[in-house]
Amino acid sequence: MARYERLRHVVEWVMPFPMRVRTSRSSRARYRARADAIETTRHTLEQARKLKAENHSTLFNVGLYLLLLDQDLADFTHNVIWATGDHKRAFVTKHEAILIYEAAKDLPQLLGRDFREAGKELKLSDAQLARLNAVSSELSKFWQRHREFLGGIRNTLAAHRDKDAIGYLREVEQLKPLEVMERAAELSAGLQRLVKVLTEIAFATAGPAAILEDMLVSGRKKRAG
Repeated sequence: MARYERLRHVVEWVMPFPMRVRTSRSSRARYRARADAIETTRHTLEQARKLKAENHSTLFNVGLYLLLLDQDLADFTHNVIWATGDHKRAFVTKHEAILIYEAAKDLPQLLGRDFREAGKELKLSDAQLARLNAVSSELSKFWQRHREFLGGIRNTLAAHRDKDAIGYLREVEQLKPLEVMERAAELSAGLQRLVKVLTEIAFATAGPAAILEDMLVSGRKKRAG
């Protein structure tokens, strides 16, 4: 039996190897671009906080959060693709499902009142607000479409909330990594569209005059509060 399992894992590794190589090649450039964007956004956020430009800080904090989330999704998907053995693949998959669930649940709050108020203070144009609202609406619909599927994995396989050992094993056996990866790809695409909109807004609102005005407005609000 042990010999059979070893042979199965070898076959499992070799057969999809070309797909793994293609995926790694295509993701390498995206990974480098994302890493550069993370470093730039982090630096800009740290500078905005030093200057106490609160509205710019809010904007860049959201942008950095989205980039880090997208990086985690990419890392999870990479690990699912390269995992060997049903147990390891299921283990990585269920934790990717948790990340997707929690992130999709938290995004409306992240893009909520404080973020909207910062946008108003930065005097976003109607076109910028329309693009922002459109992408935010897409992400909200993602949560509505997939929360039941993702919540089931989260509660049964990750949090062990059902406390039913046989039920747990059946859920593990029925877990389909590809279904989780497809949802990760869909969420990642939405995050990337939102990052693109935020980048456009950042370029339009990050000039010296706009930052100085933000510092003055933020200072007045702090003194008034």
